[in-house]
Formats: sequence, C-alpha cells, structure tokens
Amino acid sequence: MNGRAGGIAVVTTAALTLGLIGAAGAAAKPKANLSVAEVSSPPALSVATGDGFKVSGKVANKGKAAAKATVRVELRRAGQVRKIAQRKLGKVKPKSKKKFNLQAAIPGAYPPSSPDPTVAVCVRKRGSSGKFKCRKAGRVVVAGPGGRTLDDPYFPQIGNTGYAAAHYAIDLDYDPDANVFNPGTMTAITAEATQNLSELSFDFQDLDVSEVTVNGVSANFEQVDAEPPLSANPDVTQPMKLVVTPTRATRPLEGEDFVVAVAYAGAPEQVTDPDTSWEGWIPACFPLDPPQTCDGAFVVNEPIGAQSWFPSNNYPTEKATFDTAITVPDDTVAFGVGELDELVDHGDGTATWRWTEDDPTAPYLTTGTVGDFDLDETVIDETSTGVTLPTYNAIDSTATPEQVEAIDMSLDRAGEQLNFLGDFLGPYPFDSMGAVADKAAGVGYALEVQTKPHYAGSFTTGNPSININTQLHEIAHQWVGNSVSPATWREIWFNEGWATWLTWLWAFEEDGAASSPADQFDDNYTPGTKWDVPPADLGTPENLFSGFPVYTRPAMMIEGYRQIVGDETFFDFAAELVDGYAYGNISGDEFVDLALEMSGFAGDELALLEEYFAEWLFLAGMPEITPDDFVPPP
Repeated sequence: MNGRAGGIAVVTTAALTLGLIGAAGAAAKPKANLSVAEVSSPPALSVATGDGFKVSGKVANKGKAAAKATVRVELRRAGQVRKIAQRKLGKVKPKSKKKFNLQAAIPGAYPPSSPDPTVAVCVRKRGSSGKFKCRKAGRVVVAGPGGRTLDDPYFPQIGNTGYAAAHYAIDLDYDPDANVFNPGTMTAITAEATQNLSELSFDFQDLDVSEVTVNGVSANFEQVDAEPPLSANPDVTQPMKLVVTPTRATRPLEGEDFVVAVAYAGAPEQVTDPDTSWEGWIPACFPLDPPQTCDGAFVVNEPIGAQSWFPSNNYPTEKATFDTAITVPDDTVAFGVGELDELVDHGDGTATWRWTEDDPTAPYLTTGTVGDFDLDETVIDETSTGVTLPTYNAIDSTATPEQVEAIDMSLDRAGEQLNFLGDFLGPYPFDSMGAVADKAAGVGYALEVQTKPHYAGSFTTGNPSININTQLHEIAHQWVGNSVSPATWREIWFNEGWATWLTWLWAFEEDGAASSPADQFDDNYTPGTKWDVPPADLGTPENLFSGFPVYTRPAMMIEGYRQIVGDETFFDFAAELVDGYAYGNISGDEFVDLALEMSGFAGDELALLEEYFAEWLFLAGMPEITPDDFVPPP
C-alpha cells in the first residue's frame, strides 16, 4: 500500500513538472503581428453607386510567425461602417510584407450625399483572430443617379432631382414652312448639383438628339418614357425623359456648377393634355380644318408643354433665367420671354431674335412663338414707381383692320390695368410687358406667358382677338402665378382664383360691370354638383383647368376672406403675399397660414377661419361656413 502511494506521488510530481515546462514553451511560441502597411487611395474622381474601383497596398507582418491574412475594405461615414470587399491573401511570412489588390464596389443603395465616406483597409492582428488593424485610404466621392420625378400629385412624370437649373440658353434654328428645327439647334443648361451625380435627367420629348455634352465632354444619353403612364387615352402625350450619363471625369459633384448642352433637330410636336387640349409647340394654323394656312408656331406651355421644344427641369418650382435665340427667315418674328436684346440680320435671308429674361422663370411660362406679326415696340409707364416698361405688342399680320382695331382697344388699356393691379399688389414684378395675338386655331385659350401674355383667338377660325377681361386676367397672373408660382400643380387654384377675383374687382370698379365681387360670391353660392371637386384635390390632371373648382370657387373663397377680415387687412394680406413669395413658390399651407396670421383673429374665431379654408379648399361639397358666420369687421 505504501509503495503504491509513493509511486503515485512520484508520477504526479513528474507530470506537474512536465506541465510547467509545456506551459513555459507555449508562452514563448512565436506570434504573428499583421497590419496594413501601405494602401493606395481610391480614385479621386467620383465613384457611382454600383461602380467598382481598385484598392491596392501591402500587409506587413512584424511578428515572429507566419499567418494567413484576410484583407477587408470598409466605407466609413458618420460613425457607420459598411464592408464593401474582402479577400484572402494567404500566408504572410514573419518580418515581411505582401502585396494585395482588391476590386471594391459602392453598394447600389449607398446614398450619394455629404459627407463623403472614408475608405479603410483592415486585417486581423493574428490573421484569424485579434482585433482589426486598419489604415485609411482617404475619401471617395460617391455619386448616384438623380431622381426622375418631383412627385407632383397630378404629374408625377415630370421634374427631376439631383440638380437645380439656374440658366437656360436656348438657341433654335427654325424653319416655319416645314415646322422643323434645323441642325445647329441647341439648349445649354447651367445648373448646380444638389448631390454627387452619376446620371441626371431632363424632361424632353422625342426630338432627334445628336449629342449631349457635360462641361464640354460628350456624354452617353437615352430617351425614354417617363413613369407612370399619364393617361389611358392614346391621344394624350406621354411625357418623356432625356437621361444623361456623364463620363467619370465630368460627373457633377454636390455644390458644383456644371453645363449640359443638348444638340437636337427635327419636327417638334404639340403636347395633348389629359383633357385633350393642346399646349407646347403648336403649329400656328387656321382655320381648324384643312385646307389650312400655317405661318409658324404658337408656343404656350402650361402645364408641361415646354418639354416639346427644349430640355428642362419642367416644374413650377424649378425657376431659372433664360436667353432665347431663334433664327428664322428675315421676314418672320420670333419671341422669347423678357426683353429683346438684339435682332441680327445675317444677310442670307435669315435673322436671329435674341431675348433675355433675368428674373426667375418657371419653364411653363416661357415661349418660342414664331410667325408673321406686326410688332409694335412701345412703353408702359408704371405710375407707382415711375418706371418705364418696354412693351412688345404683336398682332398676326393677316388680321383684318377691324380685328386690329378691336385688339388695339384692349392693348391701349393694358397700362391702365397694370397700374390698377399695382395699386393693390405692389410694383409690377418684371422688366417688360407685351402681348401676342396670333392665329392659332384649335387652341381657344390665352396664357400668361411671362412678360408676354399670349392670345390664340377663335378656336375654329383662329381669328385673333383679345377680350378686355381676359387681358386683365393674364396681366394679373404676372404677380399671382408668374412671380409667385404654385409649389405643385395642386395649387393651380392659387393662380386662377386670384386672377379671377382680380378680374371681378377691375370689371366692377373700372369697367362698368354690374356685379361686384360680393355679388359674384352670392350669385355662385348655390347648390349643385359643381361643388363635388374641391380646388386643392382635383383628383386627376383632366380637371386641371375645370372652370368652377379651379377658377370660381377659389375666387369666392378669396372674396369671402375679404368680407371676413375687411378691406384694409385683406389688401395688406395680398401685398404681403406677392412681396413675401416674389420670384418663388407658395404651397396651400403657406397661403392659409399667412391668411390666418394676418387676420388678427384668436381663439374660436381663428379656429373657425381655419375651418373656413379647409372647407373651401379641401372638402368636396358645398361649404357651410360663409362670411355671415363671422363678426363683421369694424
């Protein structure tokens, strides 16, 4: 028994001794010590989402044992880390370095916004274990495609994100006999990138594009249908996009200005709206049915027709300045917005008309009208400011003497109307004025083209005319609609409601109309299905120019507000509205908020006024709240 015990004791001691020796040996085992010794920076140029780029460098092993290295590439931005590449490098010998080359890629969903992410390359210290040891490779600019919509409630097909257009230089070479843009036609768009852009788009129909350049360098481009379909009616024009993909070297970076030049040619086609009316580049022909006589084009763009003749970010909020040059036969007149800068006779039977507009202009308010006109360059004196406004009045040269006399009777009162409006709304917001009375059968409406309202004349015959009340309406739009434009097409009621109400006021106070704006309110406040569509929720784009919900009902709402708050507060509100939002845009909420603020109301009366606007603008059915529900103003 004692012998066995002693034997066990000896073995145990030996085992412990061997264990200690083994432990000492393990502690002395050589270890790897990996790190990223060198890394080349990714390209200084912008990298688009989905693009690949090369990352290369060396992994160093400062330890005494070899280890298998796995190299990992990360994107780091604002504390967030995203792995974008990884590669097994194999064994790295002690006291040596091993080269690596990886192909990394920017994830497709990675946001192309500031700040630019940092690229880092990492390895584990022990190869397969230990903490990551990383080296930064520098920043990389991530670019992505701009969006192809501004999410308008009625026209989601139009508008583009990723840039803000600042200036358009439109240069058309136009043959009015053939209705064709000749080669040499070009539009250059100067814009500021609002993100790093790998791709951008413009609203533009399918004219023949021959080249697109970005900062002078040719870019790839594609012409595609916008999404979604605008209408199931095959006669309605489907909006299109010009999609531009710059080279890597010319990708616009956030905050930078850049220039896109689009060269194109071909026969521009008018746009047929969802309500089947025409807009855009409309051949100026008469009468409606063949045989016809055509002398050029009647160009009016509301809401989306601008894209029928030049590429743009075609949305009311996307205002820019414009230079419009149109080369035509030298016996033809061509118009752009703004002032006539020069008329150049080339001595070869052609001349170029150059117009410039340095005030912000929405694309739908531009023009390129061409035709045979008698142009009268005159002036309007603005009494409130002492400013003399150059004025360009044009009448189709085939108008009869009787037609010219009737048109002149309206044009002669334009200065009177402008000054009447200025008394209530403040100074005229632009630097010139004018009118174009054309023969364009099949149109049948007038439009508030910025600085030059356009009048199409008779729908069937094209006989030119300018109704005096319509003229007041279009001049009023220069303040409400042109200078202060809708934030979306949902606010079309703002444009037309104000212009309608101001026409009621002028007709009653200056032109002998029997009905005052208050009478108009009472006469129209009658039951019926006309109340089914509210102004701020028209449902479909077919209703964009519906008479009662877009024109009459908003004008009644404005008149009701005048009766509720009194003339002094009301006209202070009108002046503040056009001054505070001048050369910009206004939403329905901003309109209502300002009206509530300037009412001076509080408590239950303020709550009732807020409910008044909700009923008149947003709710279907005949509004129940009227001025009679409020305490009359003192």
